[in-house]
Amino acid sequence: MKELKCDLHIVGGALTGLLTAYCVASLGYEIVVSERENITLHNKKLTKDTRTTAIAEGSKVFLESQGLWKSIKSFAEPIKNIKVFDTTANSNLDFKNPTTKSNLGYIVKNSKLISVLIKELKKKNNVNFITGSNLNSITYSNSKIISFSNNIKIKSKLIIAADGKNSTVRKILGTNFFNKKYNEKALVINFFHERPHNNNAYEFFLKTGPLAILPMQKERGRNQSALIWSNKPEIIDKITSSDLNKKYVKEIINEKIYKQLGSVTNINSLQSFPLSAHINEKFYDNKTVYVGDAAHSIHPIAGQGWNLGLRDVKSITTLLRKTKERNLTIGTKSFCKLYNDKCYYDAYRLFEITDKLDWIFKKDQSYFKFLKKSGFNIINKNTIFKEKIVKFAMGF
Repeated sequence: MKELKCDLHIVGGALTGLLTAYCVASLGYEIVVSERENITLHNKKLTKDTRTTAIAEGSKVFLESQGLWKSIKSFAEPIKNIKVFDTTANSNLDFKNPTTKSNLGYIVKNSKLISVLIKELKKKNNVNFITGSNLNSITYSNSKIISFSNNIKIKSKLIIAADGKNSTVRKILGTNFFNKKYNEKALVINFFHERPHNNNAYEFFLKTGPLAILPMQKERGRNQSALIWSNKPEIIDKITSSDLNKKYVKEIINEKIYKQLGSVTNINSLQSFPLSAHINEKFYDNKTVYVGDAAHSIHPIAGQGWNLGLRDVKSITTLLRKTKERNLTIGTKSFCKLYNDKCYYDAYRLFEITDKLDWIFKKDQSYFKFLKKSGFNIINKNTIFKEKIVKFAMGF
């Protein structure tokens, strides 16, 4: 059996795992990244991902500090305004950055982000990739945590679990978590349209669930946006059915967005996934910390999912840097608990906020309509409150 020794074993090589590896590699730690998929630019499953990620301005500042933004900004489409419509209460809100010195956020294709991270990590000589790897078991020996992936034995001081919502690390260690399944699916469509989006993002609160339209970069000179719509599974399944032609899908989208973007000219990509949210009982275990979706996932109503995971990456990077500067030991119980204490409240708060927003905006009774309309009016009239919401959306 092959044996590898390292400081950090990062389990999971998708967006959050790759970003974690990049950020902590600069600190001089020896790192092993294990991933089921083949982490190369030739892996179409990774680099042809048509989904998009919303990057808040605060997240962009962190990526700048890590020297990554210069490689991302050329394909990051800015969000300058967010327009919110509650169709159940006939109310609307407009959000923009009051300072106008920065954008509210950016929309980036997942495939572009992954390609940048793979290219940058290939330059690091202290990062070792194990691909096609399935984690089988975890044991402990003295000050080490030992993981077994296929026929490879990996000895490390700390495991960073970045292996997603269905974390194998969490299953093996038996870390408890709370899971909430929404009776919804999310429809994700990238589409071309007649009129320019002018860097506006739109959020419609419908009876059936929220619908967001996000500005994307032009492709071959054509205006492009992404649509994310939460609805009942049977509705989404009907739309994504292979029996339906693109003309039918175009008609459905046109009904929702014609006033803002004109007619849909073509559907670029279409996919769907079931909606659920979860949060671990704690974000650490013995010589293990959880980051990103391995620790938490939230309803996409606020578009903050990856930004929350990025804050985990920022926290573990800061903690690892301070630990190295003070010549302390990584992976101890106090180390792991410090990470947990830094991240848990932030994640739990956003978990609750997004869950309650989804619940409130689906309510169609007169009482709730009155509350929502009153809330929109208060926000529109209160500049300070509105600015606080903008700062929250920007990740500050």
